[in-house]
Amino acid sequence: MSNQLSPSTSAIKSMRIALKLVANEQVSFATSSGNDFSANNFVAIKPCSLAEVIGASAIDLDIDVSSLDASLSEHVVSESSVNTALSFNDYFAQAIIHIEQQHTVLLSHPELPYRLLMMPAIVAAKHRCHPHAYLTGMGEADDMPSAINAALAQAKRAHIKPTQVDATQLTCYKDKFAQLVMLIGSIATRSVPNAVSANQPTDAQYWFTEMHQNRVVSFNFSEGFKQHCAVFVQGTELAQASSLVDENRLFLPVSANDLGSMKQQLQQLSTQLAALPDHNDKSSSTAISFMLSQLKQFDQTQPLSAVVMANSVTNAVSEINVMLSAIDKAETTAKSEVKVQAKSNLSIEHKTPSGSCFHLTSDKVLGNNGLCFVYPGVGTVYPQMFAQLPRYFPALFAQLERDGDVKAMLQADSIYAENAKTADMSLGELAIAGVGASYILTKVLTEHFGIKPNFAMGYSMGEASMWASLDVWKTPHNMIEATQTNSIFTSDISGRLDCVRQAWQLEQGEDIVWNSFVVRAAPTEIEAVLADYPRAYLAIIQGDTCVLAGCEQSCKALLKQIGKRGIAANRVTAMHTQPAMLIRDNVQAFYQQALHDQDVLDAQASSIKFISAASQMPISLTSQDIANSIADTFCQPLNFTKLVNNARHLGARLFVEIGADRQTSTLIDKIARTAANTDSHLNAPLSAIAINAKGDDQTALLKCIAQLISHKVPLSLQYLTENLSHLLTASIARENRHQSQAAQLAPQLEGEQS
Repeated sequence: MSNQLSPSTSAIKSMRIALKLVANEQVSFATSSGNDFSANNFVAIKPCSLAEVIGASAIDLDIDVSSLDASLSEHVVSESSVNTALSFNDYFAQAIIHIEQQHTVLLSHPELPYRLLMMPAIVAAKHRCHPHAYLTGMGEADDMPSAINAALAQAKRAHIKPTQVDATQLTCYKDKFAQLVMLIGSIATRSVPNAVSANQPTDAQYWFTEMHQNRVVSFNFSEGFKQHCAVFVQGTELAQASSLVDENRLFLPVSANDLGSMKQQLQQLSTQLAALPDHNDKSSSTAISFMLSQLKQFDQTQPLSAVVMANSVTNAVSEINVMLSAIDKAETTAKSEVKVQAKSNLSIEHKTPSGSCFHLTSDKVLGNNGLCFVYPGVGTVYPQMFAQLPRYFPALFAQLERDGDVKAMLQADSIYAENAKTADMSLGELAIAGVGASYILTKVLTEHFGIKPNFAMGYSMGEASMWASLDVWKTPHNMIEATQTNSIFTSDISGRLDCVRQAWQLEQGEDIVWNSFVVRAAPTEIEAVLADYPRAYLAIIQGDTCVLAGCEQSCKALLKQIGKRGIAANRVTAMHTQPAMLIRDNVQAFYQQALHDQDVLDAQASSIKFISAASQMPISLTSQDIANSIADTFCQPLNFTKLVNNARHLGARLFVEIGADRQTSTLIDKIARTAANTDSHLNAPLSAIAINAKGDDQTALLKCIAQLISHKVPLSLQYLTENLSHLLTASIARENRHQSQAAQLAPQLEGEQS
């Protein structure tokens, strides 16, 4: 190919050039360990038959890599070598010349596992081939700011401040191209691009943008004595979801008709697992294939279900042995009861730290018409929550971006900031992030696993999360800005505490030292002396603890009088106290929101009983009734014990906490243990499950799904099997490449030994 090509980038004009990553089947990921091509954002680049067809006729630019990299990798580059060697920018310009002629082009490097297919955007649209990104502008100048400005102007995005990827320290074509490929992969996965050397990858974080704004990034590199910038905009192609389960995270459901059959099934599973080869890079597909088969043959209609979870085949066998021992122990205990009491009460409640579980009760299964979604209140969100979820549910986050402002919905500037501290967030910000967390987790369960609750209820402000998440309110996203600015959250029951100031008849200059304390005490102990402390309030009753709120000095004095210690929450909110009743009408007006279309409401009302702390009976799905319910719950003291027991009386048995961390699960377990035995509904078995826990979103979600399976909740495992099938295909292709390379290498090694 001729080297007499102008490096000018002006040929791009106003054209949008579509870019698509396609696999280089001749290269193994293992040979590219110097770059982060084994990271999740690259295994998620799904194969595209359309791109392969287009790429088959593309112009494969011939790159003399050895001479190019040799001339550009020296620390001191002479002017003559700069003039004679084709630069990275030259190949961009070369590709653009062909694209101007409506051709497609392939850029590649023989050692990198991905090639870059470039074509006019109109060609991509004609073939219905969705690009990962668009190249919309290029700039060249003596300094980088000028090059960036020139590229943005050409891209008609001079008003945008792009995310910048700095490749100016990279000297050889391979490293520059690797960094570019990684950037396109980051755009496809909506993860913050790696802004450091391609040899120093960082952990991927979700790439939040302003509402309805595409991601824009400038790729900055230096060549010779010039600075260059290429501007890329996100394309319409979204990365494939990563599989929640893999060879290092086994999820094996087992079904059976009776307990004896369950033991046989588990023993058979153990034998099959023991026969699998030890895991290594060449055999990961074996474990994946086995798990996929197990998932597909799982029969939910059988009376009993168990799930084995482990991080390896060996540990899975150990988990099965522990489960079998638990079953044997329960059977032995039941036989002893028969001898003593002439009746058997066989009950198995088996859970392991790895997530394996099996539940069996003499009563009806808990998940059969007894599933209740529980929405936690304010203050459960934590730094970096849900950081892993976007790679497992990319389509969900893309839909959330189309519907509203995900960045604001999760309060990303606070939650995902470096050294983030939720203690620094305002009540309104905590409320928004809490609703956002519950909304996302609800969609994960209902839309991706087909789980439908029979009941729903909320702890405190979690009641608002319930209406927003379960498709009752039509446009919950519209409440975000109002929550940030409304005086209810900024000054009435938080901040200046204006409603408290009014109730206590204080002057504006008088200080209020407010606090709340969690105390292990019966409500009657506090109520007996509460009249002596008019500025202290019994805000919440929750099992064996209560929350005392109000004037810090009064609360401490009250606790001292009853001989109890309180744990200070150090949060300023007057919710659930008498002063909050002064703004009850304002709260009711704020939450009187437009409801979803009637057909949606009818479907929800027919399948879900919505339970409120403000009423013994389920709430009717009218805007007025919902607003009144929230206002009463918000402003009056909260008796969470009464709420849980009312839900149990209505038929709720399996409580799943739909929110960040675990606020209500432990409380519900305690309430169940302290419930009065006069009501037969309160004697029925109960279980509480948290869908999220700090640290590992993936494991917490899988543990929740496993327990729902064991409790016989109707659900779909199709999302697991679909993504696991994609992973299996990729694993087999990787292993085939390993084998091919080993076959090619064997004769060479044999020759060296002779």
